[in-house]
Amino acid sequence: MKNIKYVVLMSGLILLLLFPLWQGEHADSRQGALDSGENPSTPINLYVDSSANAQHQDGSQQHPYATIQAARDDLRKRSKPLPSGGATVWVKEGNYNVTATLEWTAADSGTVQAPITYRTYAGKVATLSNGTAVNPSDWKPLSAEARERVNPAIQPGQLMELDVKKLGFQNIQGFTGGDYFTEKWGILQLIASDAMQPVSQWPNKDDASAGNRAGWAVASGIVNENSFYYDDKQNKDTSNLGRMARWQRAIQTGHGVYLQGFWRTVWSPATIRLNEIQPSSRSIHLSQTPAGGIGSKFSAVANKATADNHYRIGDGSEEWRLLNLLEEIDQPGEWAMDFKDGKIYYYPPKPIKEMNTVIADRTDPIIRINGASHLRFIGFELKNGLGNAINVQNSNHITLAGLTIHNMGNGGITDSGGSQNMIQSNNIYDTGSFGISVNKAGSRAKLTAANTRITNNHIYNTGILIHLEPLIIRESVGLRIDHNLLHDVPKDAIRYTFSNKLLFEYNEVHNTGLVEGDTGAFYTAQDWSSYGNVLRYNMIHHNQRSNGFYADGGSSGNTYQNNIIQNTKRAFIVENGHHNVAIGNLLIETESMEINDRSDSLNYGLNSEYAKLLRGFHPMSGPWKTYGEKLAKQYGMKGNLWSSVLSASWNPQYPNGSKLNNNVMVGGATIKIPKKGDVAAQGNVILNTLNEAGFYNYNNLDLRTQNKAILSKFPSLNKVITEIGLYKDQYRVQPVARNQYNGLSNHSAPDSHS
Repeated sequence: MKNIKYVVLMSGLILLLLFPLWQGEHADSRQGALDSGENPSTPINLYVDSSANAQHQDGSQQHPYATIQAARDDLRKRSKPLPSGGATVWVKEGNYNVTATLEWTAADSGTVQAPITYRTYAGKVATLSNGTAVNPSDWKPLSAEARERVNPAIQPGQLMELDVKKLGFQNIQGFTGGDYFTEKWGILQLIASDAMQPVSQWPNKDDASAGNRAGWAVASGIVNENSFYYDDKQNKDTSNLGRMARWQRAIQTGHGVYLQGFWRTVWSPATIRLNEIQPSSRSIHLSQTPAGGIGSKFSAVANKATADNHYRIGDGSEEWRLLNLLEEIDQPGEWAMDFKDGKIYYYPPKPIKEMNTVIADRTDPIIRINGASHLRFIGFELKNGLGNAINVQNSNHITLAGLTIHNMGNGGITDSGGSQNMIQSNNIYDTGSFGISVNKAGSRAKLTAANTRITNNHIYNTGILIHLEPLIIRESVGLRIDHNLLHDVPKDAIRYTFSNKLLFEYNEVHNTGLVEGDTGAFYTAQDWSSYGNVLRYNMIHHNQRSNGFYADGGSSGNTYQNNIIQNTKRAFIVENGHHNVAIGNLLIETESMEINDRSDSLNYGLNSEYAKLLRGFHPMSGPWKTYGEKLAKQYGMKGNLWSSVLSASWNPQYPNGSKLNNNVMVGGATIKIPKKGDVAAQGNVILNTLNEAGFYNYNNLDLRTQNKAILSKFPSLNKVITEIGLYKDQYRVQPVARNQYNGLSNHSAPDSHS
């Protein structure tokens, strides 16, 4: 095991002020680990085996329970508190079909002296599946009506249909968001051979034949605010009935046809049902108007026919694609849910009888922990649900470790209102939405730290259906997020908003923004009160389609220290806000680092939502008053920081206090700062070539060096670079090597815009 000890670099008073909370329960990054051996080490041990004899079950090794629920109920009935050392429920390898949420409440809690652990045996897999297996005989050849709709590129006999209405599945009548949605989906999911199958789309994901971004078409002009022209060059179809005519026939016969598009912005694409298609005029008409109307927000010329400029003339950047239609199934693995027919249509990559097909239709989580404490869940595989894998609510001292979560229609793990929780060494991938989401941990009103830790998790290929981030932190205080590996995601990797005193360190991030634009590997926005978030010793690499660290929309008080940003658009981008400081970072082959002033076009003043949010914390009294006084000393100001921020004479509409100082830029980069505001960019070093940097092995991202200019700004680089990313522990035997994941994906994204 690589023995990694954390070294806290106290760079001035700022770190002394912001990190006392980390000297408590989670100060040692490797302590508190559970023994992964199979020898019982607790006074109470119960056993679970899915193949247990139904007639003889008492939870002993000889007569194990058949379900985890039975073991939970056994412990629930026992006198509390349990003996010192607590209890362990040992779950034998096998498949455990979860037809109703496994729930733990306050009645199931352990204590500090007697925690309760549910775990698998070391090296064995116990699977909690929320899906419904499909009998191969239920798959049928296409009906005559469906055969008429098949894409001319394939033969009807290559497709199969499944009557999910007849089989009693529930989420088959339409998208949760109806005819217009962004962050909703909600229809059942098809899983085959243990992999989520791709919903049909046009253009295909790898199709860039029209010269556009692979997988996307573009509007060739705007008809009005909810209609646009399509380009005949993109409508390559050798059938007698052209593509758009086939779509129109589907609409006329009652089959929903949906387009997802970046109708106005390069982020948050909206999916909208079509009203009609007119092949004669090459026009497509949506059933509802996208917010702001169709037409890129960044197009140069406003539509003069519309006095209030609700929409703009299209400039070819309005990307769109069709999703979930039988007519566009033309690649093995693709499928579509037809709401009218109540059937799934599927192009199996091999004979259906040779495949295990599963329907994910249950929206409740596989596990719910509500109001409980001192519980540990170790080593399980959770999969095949339409909702989340695990929901933790108002619970504390919960450990979720060594889990594998995949094939989930929504997300992986949520933690709402919790504290002192540990989310460690989990693998989360192939989710329809997010990976891990933490909300309202700690108290912003009281500035009380949650002391929750998220460490050593590998999260990738998330946001398949709805583009949420693999890691989301909202309205929280005092979390440590470290040593996680996040990659291959459609937008930001880490989004943290409306939070204080978060510590992000030793995380590795690459290949973000693969679908959306205007993203950041680390992204935050819209809060003057978000002081105390520190991001240090993180590495962003192979990230050409996204920014690095992005403090958008007035976000304030972010400290970026000793990070590594490689092969990224803008390494740092700060949009107004206050006291966002980037110091001692290493930038390699990046385009720029920027502080921007947008106060001439957007409201960043005392009447803004940012000022209202800060005032809502009553910052001149209680814990916020004390915090403001500490922050004023930290930034060399007199009195209370909030007195300045909320004063017109301080000009808070400008990005005051933001600095880009003492960074090293290898391969060149531009530095942009505004003319207005108390901002600075000083002491930065530029090395024009990689050779000057003298990295040990740049191709494998071994960035150790003896270059004095680099080490003068980033003295601990040679140690830090060896510690970033995943580490070995009792749950993760073999971390992913960095050079295994340093290649670019075959996806691309629209350009970012500020």
